[in-house]
Amino acid sequence: MTTLRIELEVHVEDSIAKLYHQVSEDVKRQLSRNLTSWLKDYLGVIETESEVDKNWLEFLDNIDEFSVDTGIEDYSINHEHYLYGGPKRS
Repeated sequence: MTTLRIELEVHVEDSIAKLYHQVSEDVKRQLSRNLTSWLKDYLGVIETESEVDKNWLEFLDNIDEFSVDTGIEDYSINHEHYLYGGPKRS
């Protein structure tokens, strides 16, 4: 197994490029496979989050359909009272 040691400097990209050119072709292939796999996993997470965002935005667009009139006019100010039994605020 080959161990890669990267010293972070002001020009990290230059250090990584220089190190990349020094390693063997086998290490480059392994790095390429791993990077491809990580990117696919990351993009899958992004697509999943995008779907969640899409569903959330759709819900917000239609929130009036889900609202319930409780008849409580000070609910936003006294929600702790109504939810948890805390003291009412004036």
